[in-house]
Amino acid sequence: MFRKGDVLYDGRFGERYEVLKSAEETGGESVRIEDEARPGPGRRPTSAHPNQEERFEVLSGTLGLTVDGEEERLLGPGGSSVVPRGARHLPRNAGEGELRFVAEMRPAGRFEGFLAEITAANNSGREGLAYLLTVAPVLHRFPDVERPTVLPRPLERALFAVLAGAGRLLGFYPLASEGAKRPD
Repeated sequence: MFRKGDVLYDGRFGERYEVLKSAEETGGESVRIEDEARPGPGRRPTSAHPNQEERFEVLSGTLGLTVDGEEERLLGPGGSSVVPRGARHLPRNAGEGELRFVAEMRPAGRFEGFLAEITAANNSGREGLAYLLTVAPVLHRFPDVERPTVLPRPLERALFAVLAGAGRLLGFYPLASEGAKRPD
């Protein structure tokens, strides 16, 4: 799906993603993405990747990383950390300036498809319930890539199935190509 050098921009969270190595290039072994995150309030909600480990390597700035509710670790340039499969984690820009880091997902799985679709959903401009109904179909399609809640898995699946159905019925499903690429 991605090729080296592809760039996506997530306007909701102020992040720019550049593909360093695609799943195709690594034979599905991994995906490497350089992430640039602006300073400011926290990034995303805590989440987990059920089937993948994620490695973070800081290029510049300060990455704050909370894993499974432990005290936040601060990583500066050259610092790295691996988040095991299934661990709930929250990476964020913990500094005053821009943060640049490499995130590597192992194995690649369906991460590229998820990133394209969730970025499009985040760029939809929708808020509140409309945003939830836009994101729900994406989360429902990719339960093997991203778990955003602490609910038991069967309950989470049922919840996102209902929300995804409502979102699709009301026309809130984003196309992966909608707004994912950074406007020139």
